[in-house]
Amino acid sequence: MKKRLLATLLSSTLVMTSLAGCSSKSENGDMVTELTKPITIEMWHYMNGGQAEVLNEIIEDFNATNDKGITVNAISQGSIVDLNKKVISAAQSNSLPAIINVYPDVATGLIEDKKLVNLSSFINDKNVGMADEMDDFVDAFIQETSQWNNGEVYGLPMTKSTEVLYVNKNMLESLGYTLEDLEDLTFEKLAEISNKAVTELGVAGFGFDSSSNAFISSLKMDGLDFVDSKGTINVDNEWVREYMTFFQKQAESGAFRIAGEDKFLSNPFVNQKMLCYQGSSAGYAYLNNDGAFEIAVVEVPVFEGKDKAVMQQGASLFVTNNVSAEAQYAAYEFVKFATNAENTAKFATATGYLPVRKSAVETEIVKNILNDETSLYSQVYNVAQKSLPYAYYTPAINNAQSARTVAQEKYEAFMSGSIKDVEVLVDDIVSQVQTSIGRN
Repeated sequence: MKKRLLATLLSSTLVMTSLAGCSSKSENGDMVTELTKPITIEMWHYMNGGQAEVLNEIIEDFNATNDKGITVNAISQGSIVDLNKKVISAAQSNSLPAIINVYPDVATGLIEDKKLVNLSSFINDKNVGMADEMDDFVDAFIQETSQWNNGEVYGLPMTKSTEVLYVNKNMLESLGYTLEDLEDLTFEKLAEISNKAVTELGVAGFGFDSSSNAFISSLKMDGLDFVDSKGTINVDNEWVREYMTFFQKQAESGAFRIAGEDKFLSNPFVNQKMLCYQGSSAGYAYLNNDGAFEIAVVEVPVFEGKDKAVMQQGASLFVTNNVSAEAQYAAYEFVKFATNAENTAKFATATGYLPVRKSAVETEIVKNILNDETSLYSQVYNVAQKSLPYAYYTPAINNAQSARTVAQEKYEAFMSGSIKDVEVLVDDIVSQVQTSIGRN
């Protein structure tokens, strides 16, 4: 009933957003840190189904318990693509809502256009701040939302994931290997196991669910960003030629594969058409094999002599300045609430994402899941915690998603044989990425 009531009141409460309350101002210039009248703010996100349900539960809890008269009204815009389009359009007309749940590449353009609020002033405020809590955020997650303007915090992480290796344990053991053989796994060792899977079982051994991550993470193992924060494209080098030639060789033997027509490798994996695959930690929920085999989760592989690297990615919560100062403060209070230890634990365990707070492991909901030996999420969580210290994020640059799409398409073309010459691969990526990031 409360949801219906909020929807009914939306049209009238939008006016309150801009007019609400007299306020007191903090020592940080014109920043408002107190409300004297109720206020309703709007949040745009891309969640649907179960994800939207748990988000709405958190919002309803906030609306019912905060003592500042703040009401949050959340609206799903559909897919992440739909949300991005809506955000970009609204930014052009200065009609953004108080809160948006977007990826850093979208946030970058908004920050450059001065559409987002620098949360550092709120975070460091003596009355409403949370400076003493910032170290509790997972390092890789909070670093991503503070990569602008010399470390100023523009967002707080929420829907975050990394990658893990999902393994058919029964199939692995039938090949004469154990999970111990996958500790500190190298691609060279994985190629050996995968080729044996082809010859003895007639199935592929390994694949990346994300082809763009395959290319970008392998590059990062040599310490290079795909495209750095200055726009330098780090593709024309011997390391790219070496690892892509290695991947090509494994694809030709059938040991490694791409998703191709399956779209996601979870499909052939649960149908026992491949031994293992590297995929999102949030993707475990799609691995319903009806108990046909035991699924194990281990850390992702690394090339011999290189540094471990695994992608972490996902959207964060940002506050816009298209709304009143009162609405900006109200938005900050909700963002702070939504990302506290209890709520990130609740959201993550219900959706498959990772908690964004280190202390979430001490919450009862996480403890209960970790104590459940039958929980696949428990395996995913533990492996992710081992991996996050070497997790990285891609610098947020102009048209970053378009550049990632180039990496994805060219990796798949090379692995499928559509592109055979590694020099053609390198030239194509460099030229097309340059066009992408140079486009306004």
